[in-house]
Amino acid sequence: MKIQFLGGAREIGGSCIAVESKGEKVALDYGIKVGEKAPNQLPKDFDAVLISHAHLDHSGSLLNLSRGNPIIVGSKITREVTTDLLHDMIKIQHMNGNSFPYTKQDANNISNSWWIRDAIALPGMSIQLYPAGHVAGANMIGVHADGKEILYTGDFCLHGTEILEGSKTENLPEEPDALILESTYGGQKRPPREELIAQLFEQILSTIERKGNVLIPAFAFHRSQEMAKRIDQAMEDDVLPDYNVYTISKLAHRITGHFNSCKQFFTKEIQKQKHPFNYRHVKQLRTTKRIEEPAIVICTSGFGHAGASLHLLNKWADEEDNSVVINSGYLPPDSPLKIAKEKGELFNNGDKMLVQAEVEQIELSGHADQEELVQLVTALKPKKTFLIHGELEQAKALSEKITEITEVYIPQARETIAM
Repeated sequence: MKIQFLGGAREIGGSCIAVESKGEKVALDYGIKVGEKAPNQLPKDFDAVLISHAHLDHSGSLLNLSRGNPIIVGSKITREVTTDLLHDMIKIQHMNGNSFPYTKQDANNISNSWWIRDAIALPGMSIQLYPAGHVAGANMIGVHADGKEILYTGDFCLHGTEILEGSKTENLPEEPDALILESTYGGQKRPPREELIAQLFEQILSTIERKGNVLIPAFAFHRSQEMAKRIDQAMEDDVLPDYNVYTISKLAHRITGHFNSCKQFFTKEIQKQKHPFNYRHVKQLRTTKRIEEPAIVICTSGFGHAGASLHLLNKWADEEDNSVVINSGYLPPDSPLKIAKEKGELFNNGDKMLVQAEVEQIELSGHADQEELVQLVTALKPKKTFLIHGELEQAKALSEKITEITEVYIPQARETIAM
């Protein structure tokens, strides 16, 4: 068996790992690099493509396969959300006047090629999917071929959230020959989630007390729905007082519909609710013009570089009564959110503006931190572990923590390993 690291080695984004046995060749994810304007030029000669979850850094290059006859495997909600995200990618590229060779039909072709399975069997190879936590419908992928067992984590977490259960180590294969492990936060430890949520509510409450606005940039998939549900429930439980709360994102609104129709992917408490993501206190708006201030607004883009979040950041950042809550751990170097947080300034149409609003980064991540990564390795005891989907310093920090448990490799891009 051979493993080739086609994307996501020593970097975040463009995840794609080829696994080749004597009879079959499959891809584990087929992603796009963060910030890239076009799908990666990845090989197409796969017997099947397994998608761990819908984030574009794991699925965004699928358009390259849209005019063939691919077999794509993943969960139902991963199919629905991936299709929406691909449609959105195509729309944005065409709106920006970029030369983009794909159309809506190409995204539909990907959806039509999708097999919704928890397991598949190919000649000489069997594949099993396991819940990964992280986001709705995310899976780890187990591959058994040539007498070898490989487990690819994709992005995962062991901790549960208000809407999603974490991955259960007892359900995963023990002592695999190879564990292909994300290392996004391989060198970082986070406070307990309850503390982070309490910190979030404290920030919102202090802003409400001074009748300010709260801007919460969020990704359209999962993070928007999780944040809206969290705030809606807090107001229902009188943890937060009534206040104007809005979500603004057509894409997030479409994805929320998938969340309501795919309740089986969420906690048992969520499954008991008829329409769990129809909110009592949070309203969906199409435009920022409909906001009644003061307000809490959850909107895209998650990095603050476009859309409603960029508009409101420029509008609200110069008022000290307002606050901006960053709930992502990673921010691109040129992100307005990163510049606002670290330098206290913004640039709007070339004009510099000082940021007077409170800017707080409260990282409610769906990724495992170092402690959970070590916990997974300790529980599974893999013979070899390959660290991917993380910058080199993060992978090295994690390697130091697990080197006594497993043989550790940090592969380079395009490197091939024989098992």
